[in-house]
Amino acid sequence: MEFIIVRFRDPRDVFVDGMQMGKTGEKLRVEKGRHTINLGDPRNYVPTSRRPDVKNTASIKPMEVLFEPQ
Repeated sequence: MEFIIVRFRDPRDVFVDGMQMGKTGEKLRVEKGRHTINLGDPRNYVPTSRRPDVKNTASIKPMEVLFEPQ
């Protein structure tokens, strides 16, 4: 199991591979591998999605995925 934290200035739902997995700022558990991550609608952020290869993370060292306001 791998760990990510998705960052955005406002609280938002986080979608991983099309499924709502949690909220921005929370530590989320995902399977190892490449995932499509976005914040859903409204799409007032850039990029519209990220596709990181999640591997070699730990609960105390999650991968950060950043989105910025548009």
